[in-house]
Amino acid sequence: MVTDMRGKTVILPRDPKRIATIDDGFVEGVLTRLGEIHRVAAIGSWAMKHDYSYSFTTASGEAYSYTRGWNTMKYLHPWLDALPCISSPQGDGLNFETLAAADPDLVILRAGDCTVGSSNRETLSMVISTIESLGFPLVVLYAPSWYSRPDLSTMTEEMAVIGSIFGKEKEARELGAFLYGTVDLIRSRTADIPENQRTGLVMLGLNPSVRAQGGVGSVWGIDTPESYIMESIVNGRNLYRGNGTGKILNPEQLYALDPETIILPTWNGFHPPREILEGADFTLLAELRAIKNRRVYAMPWTPMNCSRRLEYPLDMIIIAKAAYPDRFADIKVHEFALQLYKDLYGVDDAGARGLRSAQWLDWTVDNDF
Repeated sequence: MVTDMRGKTVILPRDPKRIATIDDGFVEGVLTRLGEIHRVAAIGSWAMKHDYSYSFTTASGEAYSYTRGWNTMKYLHPWLDALPCISSPQGDGLNFETLAAADPDLVILRAGDCTVGSSNRETLSMVISTIESLGFPLVVLYAPSWYSRPDLSTMTEEMAVIGSIFGKEKEARELGAFLYGTVDLIRSRTADIPENQRTGLVMLGLNPSVRAQGGVGSVWGIDTPESYIMESIVNGRNLYRGNGTGKILNPEQLYALDPETIILPTWNGFHPPREILEGADFTLLAELRAIKNRRVYAMPWTPMNCSRRLEYPLDMIIIAKAAYPDRFADIKVHEFALQLYKDLYGVDDAGARGLRSAQWLDWTVDNDF
């Protein structure tokens, strides 16, 4: 018997051999660390199947392309691509017939990921009821984005629930503590920054569809995990004080914020700094402080990452170093990434470099960032 994050006690097979995961890669990451990934028989996200590519042209006509952008789980476990996927390729619905055909003896669902989001609680209730009506044991996890005040420490509880399925709760909690160590590292270096000296940040998504609506980019509000990292961990200021994810701003609104530092997340494609610094669609932003000072930084490529996955220390260290380069001058993100992959997944040097490239972080090597 396992108690999930609903507080419900779920009766499971003693040795589940066919697990269906409904998430975006977090569960698979924990299973990889615990040595149980071989039990996955169906997945819930096409992000673990797609081979992503992205290209853009600068205002001067130079073309740049990025290829082979992968979910880290696809890189580590190419065989996941052959498994049935329960969600649609667009990630906007679940196919319960596919789930039934996979005949799992356990389903692990993470609420708050892109596959099953956090905004519609009625939809989640329907999904849970349908899965349970099919007779499959169901363990439900709540991602940080599920909560009104996201706190990354809840990820340790998610890991512990997964670990308890296999009698490995202690190992899972140790994993959570290891990852959370980066939170302690960053806070120890930024805790003494006075409020009037905190760096002003925006997380700016460059989804092309936003420009068709008269906007220039999308920002993340103070009730998001992204803002939690910027403010509660990095000790910066999220300059957008509204709520919600992907809130569209026009150029005038962005100039009113005038951020010192801009962070570019995965948002309907990969968006490197050169896109906003040199792209034809962003020439109107040339007088922003962050643009003039070239303080623009790209987050790791994380397709369908509506909440945090195991690589989240990378997100935090990039934001921290971008906000306070002097306080993190001794930390090289490209080296930090390699060590993180090794510690997380037990890969060798070549595997760690492959994961770094799959997350399109080679720019950190080129810039010695």
